Amino acid sequence: MSETSRVRVYLGCSLDGCIAGPDNDLSFLMEQAPEPDGEPGPDAGLGFAEFLEQVGALLMGRNTYEVPLKYDAWHYGDRPVLVATHRELPPAPQGGTAWAVQGDIVQLIAQAKEAAGDKDVYLDGGDLVRQALDAGLVDAICLTFLPLILGRGIRLWEGLQSRTDLEFDPPVVHGGRMVQVTARVKRRG
Repeated sequence: MSETSRVRVYLGCSLDGCIAGPDNDLSFLMEQAPEPDGEPGPDAGLGFAEFLEQVGALLMGRNTYEVPLKYDAWHYGDRPVLVATHRELPPAPQGGTAWAVQGDIVQLIAQAKEAAGDKDVYLDGGDLVRQALDAGLVDAICLTFLPLILGRGIRLWEGLQSRTDLEFDPPVVHGGRMVQVTARVKRRG
């Protein structure tokens, strides 16, 4: 396991903190993100490609894993994707690699860091993000706020049990419509 790899979160959300709508609906993300030519698209111009270059492995929950499969949108290339689940996984598309992992959040993060080598771990999925924040295992968070309020859906922060102090980088506005905030977790003590 690499001591130099970081655990990083990269998510899009509504202004009211929803990372998905009811029934894991992500259509609002696809509607809002502009392509470089101004047309809508899932990850254009938001720094995702640069972020992913620093990632050696992903750790996500089962529901999060199944979302890109529904949209035929596998953006992870051949990076190993560790999926926290007790059930058999459908195969990753387009030459991707995914396998099931089990354990508590400390064990899951350790497995992901080992798979990542000297690169970072991309942690995805609301429940795992909350568990890792509560356990003090997240190093950085990048949230892109979209210009809408969903009102209902899966809220990123709901259920957190502990306080997390952050240091913000200056926000970045994308396409004149989305605000991206990157924060590093401040360690106490």
